[in-house]
Amino acid sequence: MVHTSSGRGTKLAAITAAFLVLGASALVALPASAAPGDAGTGTITVHKLEQRGTSLGPNDGSQLDATGATPLVAGFTVCSVDGLDLTTAASWGYIAGLALSGGTNGAAPVVSENGTALTLSCGVEQETSSTTGETTFAALAADRAYVVYESTLAANAVTASQPTLVTVPYPGNGGVSATWNYNPHIYPKNVVAGSGATKVAEMVGDQIWFEVMLPISPLAGGDQYTEMRINDQLAPSVTYTRGRVQMFAAGTSDVDLISGTHYTLTQPDGSRGAEVVLSFTAAGLELVNANIGGRIYLEIATDAVSSGSTANEATITVNGVSTAPGTGPSVQNPEAFFSGVHVRNVARNKGVTATVPLAGAQFVLYRADDAATSCAATPASDPYQVQVLGTQTSDSSGNTPDAVLAAGKYCVYETVVPAGYKGLAGGMMLTVSGADSSIEVVNTQIGSDVGDLPSLPMTGASGSVIIIVAGSSFLLAGVVLFLLRRRKDQSETGGSMAGQG
Repeated sequence: MVHTSSGRGTKLAAITAAFLVLGASALVALPASAAPGDAGTGTITVHKLEQRGTSLGPNDGSQLDATGATPLVAGFTVCSVDGLDLTTAASWGYIAGLALSGGTNGAAPVVSENGTALTLSCGVEQETSSTTGETTFAALAADRAYVVYESTLAANAVTASQPTLVTVPYPGNGGVSATWNYNPHIYPKNVVAGSGATKVAEMVGDQIWFEVMLPISPLAGGDQYTEMRINDQLAPSVTYTRGRVQMFAAGTSDVDLISGTHYTLTQPDGSRGAEVVLSFTAAGLELVNANIGGRIYLEIATDAVSSGSTANEATITVNGVSTAPGTGPSVQNPEAFFSGVHVRNVARNKGVTATVPLAGAQFVLYRADDAATSCAATPASDPYQVQVLGTQTSDSSGNTPDAVLAAGKYCVYETVVPAGYKGLAGGMMLTVSGADSSIEVVNTQIGSDVGDLPSLPMTGASGSVIIIVAGSSFLLAGVVLFLLRRRKDQSETGGSMAGQG
């Protein structure tokens, strides 16, 4: 093996730049007076993180601030390049001419010079920490070159990170003074299927909207998206009613998408528990690749038809790699919902203690705060209430139609009262905590309480008084006539007797 400093530097530079590790150009740009020396041993620390659109910092072998980055569990192996002694200046120049290939998807890498493979001595695979994404290869002989490669892929990784060549020691970044780093840090990243994707659910009344957001992350090495698909298996408690797909560029501008041209989306058929599939066509993938840093939204509208939960997980597939169960975007803090929710309307009629079903009453339901203990007098007086059910009419059994509602509290208002009855005053609170939750609204018959109607007169009272008064008048008149006539008769009798005497 001849260690010369010929112009071979561009090969290794391209490899290391794509891998987000230590640039090959830095390997050959050494201070003129610097020498590695003989420090005994060193370490290489691997930080395995998800590939996102932002850089953690300069790739100079120093430890970077990875706060907020998602750690990944993967297996790494370190191999030394045999026969390469970095105690000589010629060996450092020789490194730039090496070609690095393979080492992806678990395969061992190949280091070659002008097409001739060099011998590698590989150690035991080490797994990165699930909490930090780190693993450190210790007690590595100094003045050697090492190849680090991902021998076991991280879960859901679209591709393995590319291997990289690292020296111990590695040229430091001490400015004007020559420094050497015997403990370099590298940051090989993976693009993970579904990385950064989120899913939310919103329930209003018996309607549930699911929304999946998928960022368009850059792929390692400038690879292109050749497949992008979202599969969402709905629960049997809901039916799929419609879907909508949107794409946004890296900024906020909307990217025009045409159904059938750029993507295909499952159409509703009314069945329960359908699988909704969004798949981008070749034309759609061109838009995906043209909008790296953007995002895709899939909105799924459903109707709740039986008791269940908004818990749901989508499966993301990128370039043939799908998220494993439990790793795809899922709804956080899902809501339970229950069927059979209704209002029971009964009548309490005048003079009767027992109630009977009452048909024809109409109600509306509003969502109330879970901390509420009472309902406002009218919905308008509480601007935070949201109507979840429109007109619900009681039938001959007194019940409104069964509905499906999320667990929680609701305010019931009676909007139409059956003729002859008094309606519900203000709102009445309904708590949904299980199937067939209900409340009973009692409509009292008008006339049951004092003041409901004007007072009625006693039957026949006025006629009797009139008759009595009229009879008394006639009787009095008869007595007067009798007395007048008697007086007249007495007067005539007396006059006649006086004439005879």
